Order: sequence, then C-alpha cells, then structure tokens
Amino acid sequence: MVKTRVGNWMAACRQSLSLPLAAVLFCAAVLLLQPGCQETSATKPPAAQATSSASSPVVQAQPAQPAAPEKVASATPAVTESQPAPSAPPKSQPQLQPPPQPVAGTPKIEFKTTLQNFGDIGPETSHTTKFEFKNVGNAPLKIVHVKGCCGSVTRGVRDGQEFAPGESGTLEVEYRTSTYPGSLVRRITVQTNDPDQQVVDLTIRANVVFRIEHHPNRLNLFPKKENAGCGQITIKSTDGKAFSISGFRATANTLTAAFDPNVKATEFVVQPKADADKLTRNPKGQISISLTHPECSRVDIPYDVLPEFSVTPSQLTLFNVKANEPIQREVWILSNYDEDFDIESVSSQRGTMKVLETSKVPGAAKVAGAAGDSGKTGARYQVKIEIMPPVMADQRSILSDVLEIKLKGGETLTVQCRGFYAAR
Repeated sequence: MVKTRVGNWMAACRQSLSLPLAAVLFCAAVLLLQPGCQETSATKPPAAQATSSASSPVVQAQPAQPAAPEKVASATPAVTESQPAPSAPPKSQPQLQPPPQPVAGTPKIEFKTTLQNFGDIGPETSHTTKFEFKNVGNAPLKIVHVKGCCGSVTRGVRDGQEFAPGESGTLEVEYRTSTYPGSLVRRITVQTNDPDQQVVDLTIRANVVFRIEHHPNRLNLFPKKENAGCGQITIKSTDGKAFSISGFRATANTLTAAFDPNVKATEFVVQPKADADKLTRNPKGQISISLTHPECSRVDIPYDVLPEFSVTPSQLTLFNVKANEPIQREVWILSNYDEDFDIESVSSQRGTMKVLETSKVPGAAKVAGAAGDSGKTGARYQVKIEIMPPVMADQRSILSDVLEIKLKGGETLTVQCRGFYAAR
C-alpha cells in the first residue's frame, strides 16, 4: 500500500512540479520513514515516536509490544479492523426484572334467588323449578355435592362440575307434593369450593290445597239396607277448571259406578251401586275415582260396612285398679238400622262385672262419639255396670273379663274388659 502511494505521489510531482529525478527520490525516502497506519499506533507519545523513527527506522517498523498484564486489564482496549471492541449497552436501556408471581384467584357463587314460593298448589302433583347461578369470582367454581330432600330430584348440575369465571349454570329441581293439605317445604343444599359460601341452602315453599272437593268424605254402608245405604257422591272443582272422570274402582269391586270419560265439567254427581255379598266379605275398603284435573288426578273415599248393632265403647281399659274397690262404667248399644230391639240378658264371664241399670232410650239424641254413628236417631240402650276387682297374689296381674249382652231374637254382643293394678 505504501509503494502504491509513493508511486502515485511521484507521478503527481512529475506532472505538476516538473522536478528532477533526484528530488523525487528524496521525497520517497522521507515517506518510507513514516509509520504505516495511525489506527494501530503504539502507546508512546508522539515526540518519542518521532525520535525513535529518526534514529532506528528498522525497530520502528515492528509492532508495538503489548502492555503489562496489570496495565492491559485497566487500559481501554484498542479498536482494530480485525477485532472490533465489544459495544457496551446504552446507559438509557432499562434493566430486565423477573416476571411477577401470579396471584391465586377466588371462586364466588351467586344465585339469582335461593327461595321459590309457588303459593297454592294441588296435592299429589309434580312440579319443576329452576335455580340459576353464576361464578362471579376470578377462579374456577367447583360444585362439590348437590343434595335434595323428601323425594326431590335435581338435574342440570352434577357433583364435581366446574364453572369458569363469569360462567353461569342452572339447577333444576323436580318435586312432588304431599297427599294432604298443608304447608310444603323442600330444601336443597349445594356444596361448593367458594370459601365464603361452602354450603348454599335453596328452599321451595308452597301451600298444598285441595283442587277437588268431594262429599261425603267417608261412606258408612249397611248390607241389609237398599243399595247398602250408599248415597250419591259429589265431586267439584274448587279452582273453576273443568275435568273428566276417567276411572272408578273399589276394593274387591264391592261398588261400581257409570260415567262418561268424554264429558268435562266443574262438578259431577256419581251414584255408586253396591254388591251386598261382596261388602259382607270386605267390610272395610276404599273407592278411588280417577280424574283429569291438572292438579288432582284422583280422589279416595274410604268406606266401612257397619254391623247391625254397635257397642260403645267396644273395650273397657282400667288403670290403677285396687282390689275390692268398685269401678262404675256405662255401655251404649245402638241399632245401625234404626230398628227397635230389646236386651234379653247381660252377664259377666268371670263374675267381676254386674249390671246396675239397663234403660231403653227410644228416639234419643245421638250418642257422642259412638262408633259407626250414622247421624240418625234410633233405638238405644244404656247399660250401667259395676266392676269389682278381685284380690290378686301378684301385683303385676291383670284383670280380664268379658261382658256379654244378648239381644232378643238376635246376636250376642261382647265388651272386653282389662284392668291394670296400681303399684303397691
């Protein structure tokens, strides 16, 4: 590179200055004595470099010796074409910080309502309701367990199901009302991973009322009477909704009835037909009448076949009995067919009871609480008796006897008597 520069310079001198050849050679020699590249200069001061160049040009042409190790470590490294110095990051560039640790979220369940009140509803009917909720927290909401009560069935949400933040869900509940009127309460519990509401109580309320009323509510039947004394049955809608009769059944087919399932109305009158022989074999039973009313599918009417005579009370039970201390009681005999009758005799099987008075009360008022009382007046007998408890060797013994009442030309009625002695 130096030779090229000298050649170019000499040519320029010849053309521009027209100097003799000796002067040109002198100038070239001076140039050869100068250093080749200022970017690779040594660390000596400029004055020292000039002195060394004048006295020893051969030594000056060699590369500079590296500085001592301790000086190199502290000195700024030289920048050369073959090995550029590493560039330092700008002072304005911010230092990188470690990413922040994520903060754990919290699930939170929120129901639109926790109470459903349905007011008046019919008995023995099925109903479905919905409870809507939403996860308003910032972590997944987990449904741990859903539990219903009293035969209620839950759907739409299963155990272990999760809902993301902002996601909604719907819990469906199906329940059936009770048979008889009254207040109805159904509770459902929802267990979640919400730390503030681990258990949420949902409540269903209603008032069960009869949508259909019928009269009579119970039948007292008499095999010896015409059609067993069975009268008409009235069935009426209380909410004004029309319905049809779709079925009529009685125990052992003791009663039957004609009806048209195609007729719809708010009130029906049914006349059952009784089978006396079947009623004798089935003295207790029930009539079931099926209906198409939306809130009453059936009405049940129990019946009793009453005997010709009834005794009230049918059994005497005595407490704190003491030996040789008499006890007085009354027994009533009633004709369920309103027929006249007479008592032939009254006796005690073991002799602990005796008759004090027997009186006939024809056409008397009804006996309060009399079993099988048909609501009519008829022949009655009142029998007053005295019970004399015998001496018992064991205080744990029980007084037991039977009062027999024999009717003229008829059957014999019995009354059981049991007495418990007082502790000594």
